[in-house]
Amino acid sequence: MRIITYWYEERYHPRYGILISSNEIVDLQGLLQAFFVEVHDMTLENAYALASSIFSTGSRNVIQRIMTFKDVIVKALSKLCPGGKCLDTKIVRNINELNFLPPIYDPQKIIGIGLNFEEYRLMLKYSKPEVPLFFFKPISTLIGHREKVVIPRGGKWPGTSSKIVFHEYELAVIIGKRARFVDKSRAFDYIYGFTIFSDITAHDIEMIQPGHVLYQQRAKAFDTFSPMGPWIVTKDELVDRGIDIYNLRMVRRRNNIVEGESNTKNLVFKIEEIIEFLSEIMSLEPGDVISLGSPPAGPSEGLQPGDVIEVEIENIGTLTNYVA
Repeated sequence: MRIITYWYEERYHPRYGILISSNEIVDLQGLLQAFFVEVHDMTLENAYALASSIFSTGSRNVIQRIMTFKDVIVKALSKLCPGGKCLDTKIVRNINELNFLPPIYDPQKIIGIGLNFEEYRLMLKYSKPEVPLFFFKPISTLIGHREKVVIPRGGKWPGTSSKIVFHEYELAVIIGKRARFVDKSRAFDYIYGFTIFSDITAHDIEMIQPGHVLYQQRAKAFDTFSPMGPWIVTKDELVDRGIDIYNLRMVRRRNNIVEGESNTKNLVFKIEEIIEFLSEIMSLEPGDVISLGSPPAGPSEGLQPGDVIEVEIENIGTLTNYVA
């Protein structure tokens, strides 16, 4: 499944949908409500109450509920949307009508892995780390597909504005269940799915003192500096179908021009190693985001207001954002 978190018309609470074609989603609450009425003969009031209760919580809880009700969702899709064409058009949305949210808008942790692409490490002339390098990003940095990245323009304090903002393009893992002291042989059991993550970085702040963790942390902590999406591709959609996670083409574009290309085969530390390592230090919780590191970033002159930036990852999708 490809799970989308979005606003639609009213903004009282987020909605959730499943991509059923290249440009359409089915609203999950509407789908289940119709299924409970038509197949289980529930009253409309009862069906609405049951369906809405599933989604009346934060996104990190909803993703668990979606997988718990996966068999019901699959039956509902088969019954009400045969062949990807829903009989009730009121539960279908065109993706161009949606306001995308980050697929997980309330994770407990956003963990970035640094220096984790071999060609970037060699370009920077750094030795291979002994263990995965990681840092945290504030939740306030998160934005969704088609939202704006805002270049920091500063205030009273030095180092709060940037003239060279880099776009780092990454594959991210969403944790599906609590993980502590996980052996790497079982690491994929704890993965919910995959998404695209842009680790926006104020490079000139980062280079005030190269390699100094405090400047690196500040460079990545500005609001809007973590675009994520456009959806979560659940693990079964990839791993269980034999798609090699370690052979996905990655492309970074700006204003429709390709500025960077790589492949997930170039990861220094693999996902299994990262989960094993992190889970020896901290509990990984459902909805936690682990972004796996970037190939060489850019542009060298920095992002400019009006730029359109994109990340395309094979078998995942394309994340688009605008620069302001």
